[in-house]
Amino acid sequence: MERLARIFSQQNELITLNGGYKDEFETFKSLASMPADTLQIFQKLALDLLQDLEQPVDRKGCAERSRNLREEGNLVFKESASGSSKDSVLKACRLYTAAVFEAEDAAEELSLAFANRGIALQEYGYYREAYDDCANALECGYPERLRHKVIMRQAYCAWKLKKIASLEEHLEHLGQLQLKENFKQQLEDLKQKLELLKNQPKEQETQAKVVDKSLGEILTDPGPRGRYMVAKEAISKGNVIFSERASCFVPLEQQLICQQCAASLMSAPIPCPNCHQRVVFCSRKCRDAQSAIHKFECAAYRKDILRLLGISHLALRLLLTYIPYIMPHLQEMTSAMGMWKEIMNLSRKPEASENAPEYLRSLRMVSQLDQANNEEVNYHILCVNLLQLYLKEHTDFYDQFHSLPASIEDWQLIISALILRFSGQLLANGHVGDGLLGVGMEPKEFVMLQPELWQKPRHLKRGQLHNLSHSDPITAVNLPYLSLCNHACEPSIRTKFDGCSVVNYAAKDILDGEEIFNCYTNDYRTSLKLHRAHPLKDIYKFECTCAKCTRTDPDQNYLSFHRYRCEKPNCRQEFLPDAKVQQNNLRWWLRSNAEKPITCTVCQELQHFAWYNEFLELVGSSADSSRRQALFKAFDDLDKWLVDHHSLKRIMAEELVTACFYEIDGGTSLNDYEYEDLARIIRKQLEGTAAQCGDNSTEYIARMTYLWDIIAQKKCRTDKKELLEMKGKVDYLASEHREVFLNYYNDFIEQ
Repeated sequence: MERLARIFSQQNELITLNGGYKDEFETFKSLASMPADTLQIFQKLALDLLQDLEQPVDRKGCAERSRNLREEGNLVFKESASGSSKDSVLKACRLYTAAVFEAEDAAEELSLAFANRGIALQEYGYYREAYDDCANALECGYPERLRHKVIMRQAYCAWKLKKIASLEEHLEHLGQLQLKENFKQQLEDLKQKLELLKNQPKEQETQAKVVDKSLGEILTDPGPRGRYMVAKEAISKGNVIFSERASCFVPLEQQLICQQCAASLMSAPIPCPNCHQRVVFCSRKCRDAQSAIHKFECAAYRKDILRLLGISHLALRLLLTYIPYIMPHLQEMTSAMGMWKEIMNLSRKPEASENAPEYLRSLRMVSQLDQANNEEVNYHILCVNLLQLYLKEHTDFYDQFHSLPASIEDWQLIISALILRFSGQLLANGHVGDGLLGVGMEPKEFVMLQPELWQKPRHLKRGQLHNLSHSDPITAVNLPYLSLCNHACEPSIRTKFDGCSVVNYAAKDILDGEEIFNCYTNDYRTSLKLHRAHPLKDIYKFECTCAKCTRTDPDQNYLSFHRYRCEKPNCRQEFLPDAKVQQNNLRWWLRSNAEKPITCTVCQELQHFAWYNEFLELVGSSADSSRRQALFKAFDDLDKWLVDHHSLKRIMAEELVTACFYEIDGGTSLNDYEYEDLARIIRKQLEGTAAQCGDNSTEYIARMTYLWDIIAQKKCRTDKKELLEMKGKVDYLASEHREVFLNYYNDFIEQ
């Protein structure tokens, strides 16, 4: 990062845009018109950086580390064969997965690691993943003399998966080989299974319900409002308004999620062997589907430059995805200027229907780059220039343009302009998708491979659901249809991210013809107006005039979660901190605000919050039963100081619950009364979360997992109404998590 910053700083001194920023095309046209010697220095800085970022591969070291992990996995897998629990099988899977990652492109070790993982996956019941690993092993050059074993396992998995065509293919292949007697018997058994499979009545495929109708209508205002969305009819709270599938997303913070479908629950991740363990896919199907894009990004991942470039990586992904659709419009053009004019014509055409192709919707998104300051514009120019040079010097991306009339130099100019355009559009229109992840997972660890959590594929052990409660942003996504929704601090929609798709539910009742709003920042319940105004002005270049921001007291809802009762005995009045004076320290408990006190606005006395420090001390000693009792009482006593659903109550409840479950996971036993107390505190926490964040929010569902675990262990009272209400929240989860949650509910909770 420091090297990149240093290079960008040197390049920035050389940039001079003639007449300032005009548009993306003119920007790179101006850059190309630098004096020849200056341009050479400018580009050499970037080229040298790209060259220096190349990371050598220690193939011998990779092979040795992979072999050691595989052999360790073999020892563990042998334990499972001796009759121990399935935990050993999953532990072996985890070790074999580590061997797959460490092998990188050491093909021989990679093939052996895949093959051994395939055996363990098959034993555990992950037949689709085992089938893929057999194919991976063969593809990587598994030894010829042993290939019949892998093909036999493929055939077995194909039978389990009821893939008749694949099973027939593998049996035919095996029939042509010289097999030993035991394998001949296995072959005959599988042939019999094939005949039985053929004679079974065909199962009717059940297709998931697809919402193919949008309840939103696109309208256009010639003024600053631009395009916006209104309801075609009255929409009740909780109903789906529209769905959208994104062709383009990138993982955030190098999250190891599938690069094609954004799956995060993977039992057999398939890494790219050339990317230094930075790219994974959940299946061969996803790997192959993403290959047309990844072949141009692979070297960039290997150099580790994409994580340094922020939104420009997603802009590159848009370019790589959309260029096959844009090219037909440009293939007769002979100049860069002609091509750019045609691109601008495409971007200005009105929406013909709500089914316009995604690339056209994306080209038509608003960009605020023309309102950015010089420093911001130059940063994005430098990012795009680096990516364009990378495509030219380290990939064969430009080979596809050789047969077209325009020169390669013209195409370089167009590609640079397009990436910069997408960058500017994504600054104002990009979205961040969140998801539930495993608690406490190390990098390159996968929650589905933790033997202490799972009893069988996609079925958690009793009491382990809370280990799927960590909520985090995982993707940056391009959603041009959702981007048509204007901003309001009280949104009309609740967006559920499901892999690379989104479903947008009505967050409240919406009238026929009423505008449908999204919220681009924290909403009116979770932030002060001032704190929302800064990103809206800095990033989106507007001042919010929504109903919540223009009322007499725009912060009343947020401040309702910050009401105190004065701790001074001669006062004891309820008060709200003065938002104008104390706007930056309402969350005084954060370390960054530790020196910023809260003062009672009634008696003007400083609040010392001794009860807060005492509570934290009790949290730290929650392993002791008597201290836990004191901790539960201390939480109940918070009502003396914090009024109603004060946001600090939720945070302190989280500290308490997390600490108690840490002890439970470590083997500490709680008595029935303690579990009832714990369940009561979680319910109170959920009430506060519902009030401030919504009862179908990711925050709510994450905290709900702890209550489900107590109920699953029959340690607290509940009723059918509560259970059905909680089960209904599962609809707001991504499909991969919804399956796990419903399995858990059916296994342990349903009465």
